[in-house]
This record gives sequence, structure tokens and C-alpha cells, in this order.
Amino acid sequence: MTETYDQALRWAAGELAGRNDADGARYVLEIRGGFSPSGLQLHRGDAMPPALWAQFQEDVARLQNNEPPQYIVGVAPFYGDLFNVTPAVLIPRFETEELVAWAAEDEADATSGLDVGTGSGVIGLTLAQLLPNCRMTLSDVSAAALAVAQRNATRLKRQATFVQSDLFAALGDQRFDFVIANLPYIARSETPVMDASTLKFEPGLALFAEEEGLALFRAFTEQVGAHLTPGGCVYLEFGYHQQPALAALFAAAVPEATATFRQDMAGHPRMVRLAF
Repeated sequence: MTETYDQALRWAAGELAGRNDADGARYVLEIRGGFSPSGLQLHRGDAMPPALWAQFQEDVARLQNNEPPQYIVGVAPFYGDLFNVTPAVLIPRFETEELVAWAAEDEADATSGLDVGTGSGVIGLTLAQLLPNCRMTLSDVSAAALAVAQRNATRLKRQATFVQSDLFAALGDQRFDFVIANLPYIARSETPVMDASTLKFEPGLALFAEEEGLALFRAFTEQVGAHLTPGGCVYLEFGYHQQPALAALFAAAVPEATATFRQDMAGHPRMVRLAF
């Protein structure tokens, strides 16, 4: 007997009982079936095509192995779009949308912007859409990550320049009206409290940094001033407990910049703007 969508989700809930990602199976089924969240709800009593039911059973087995649903179906939502993701890039988080919104609001008149460590390109390519008069450059040290970002640009029809670079090493003397980055900021000491799925499947290169998570902030801050136009700004995401250390770092490394910290919607300090 063919399962209905509702029966399939109930079965998956039983198979995944006790796991943190209770919505993973629903997300997978929405993407596999081509549904919006409300569309899946409207069709919950419909019989599933046999091929989709077979695929869904395979997907749930992967979810049981803690594989992120976004990697299973190959896409993740960000700012109203679906972006291709692979294990070469981080899965975008909602908090990063808040950083993008801040930059987009502030930089309405910008004509050039740089997204450092772009990963899948969610930050830079979203800003390319929100700021149509701004030429966005997207860089990453990882060639595999940059390839994902380029695929997203093609699929979403976004214009951007792509550069493989370790921070600013390959950018020469280029300057930008603003620079934005979600740098690796997790200390290795934090692994005991991290999600098993993140540790097992997401790229460590994009997660961890030395010096208790501050090493790349230090290198970035020391170099970024040479790549900003006069009056330029920097936008950064960071860990919820890192504000005091970063405030001290910025005061020492770039005393000419004004640091404005901002909380995310959950009330945690998670982002900063450096105005030069």
C-alpha cells in the first residue's frame, strides 16, 4: 500500500525519535516533493509516488546517521532563496541573514563590496541582489567552496567576481566600500558542546580557528584597512561570548575604527560593524 505524505512523516518521526532535528524529515520531503511548507500540509492526505517514498526512506536512513538534511537534498534556504550546499561549505544559519540585512541597510550607496570566506556565496550573492548598483567580489581560500558559490551565482542569475584567496592575499591593492565576512570563529575547546551533525559533516576549515577562535579575526583586522575606500565599513559575525575579546582586539589593532556591536534576534551579541 502506498503511503500518504502524512503517514510518511509519522513513520519518519518514529524512526528519528529523540533526535534534535525534528524538522529534518519534513524539510527533506518538502524539497524532494517540490512543496512549500504550506503545500505539503495541503497535500498531507495524498498518496506519495512510489519512487518518492523509496527515496524518502533512503533519506531518513541518512538522517539517522546525523547527516544534515540540507546536504541530503543539496539545498538550504537563505534570505528567501534556495542555495546549493555541499559538505565543502557551511550550512547557512538564520543569524547570518541579520548580518546581511544590516549591511544592505547601511550600504545602499556602495558601489563595491567584498565577501571574505564566502563559502556557498549566500552573503555576497544576496547582497548582489539587494544592492544592484554594487559590484560584489566573493573570495574563499577553498576552491571547492568557491565552485559552489559560482554554481549558485549561475543558478540564481547573480553577477559577482570570484577570487580564490586566503583572506586578502590574492586581492592585490583592490579597495572596497565595505567588506563583510563570516569567518571561522569556533575554538577547538568548544567541540564537546557542539552538535554531532556539525562536527561530523560540516567543513572544519570553515568552523574552527586557533587562539580560542580569534586567530582569523586578528589577521583579518590587521589587513582589512588596506582594502577599504575612505570611510569604508566592515561587517563581521562572531560567537555569542566573543564580544569582550573582540572589542579589545579592535581597540588595539584598529583604534581609528568605531566598533558598533549588535545583538541577534535571540538577544545574543553576534555581529559588529567597524566604521573607518
